[in-house]
Amino acid sequence: MQNAPPYSNGSSPLMSGSSSSSTCSISSLINEYVQTLNPFELKGLAIAKDHLGPSFDMKRSSGFIRWKDAHDASKVAGK
Repeated sequence: MQNAPPYSNGSSPLMSGSSSSSTCSISSLINEYVQTLNPFELKGLAIAKDHLGPSFDMKRSSGFIRWKDAHDASKVAGK
């Protein structure tokens, strides 16, 4: 039996071995991140999605990664 090509199931290395609750958590974080964007940033997001098409992955975007790092750091600091 031949191995499937990497990411053939739509997952990324960040999501490998993740449970559905983790996926739900990522979706919630993405929604929270998008709500923080200003109109200029939302337009940039729309352009990126349009130009990159199916290869666009919010989880791997630099803006989301920076926001998530700061978000996680603020949660750790609050404990």
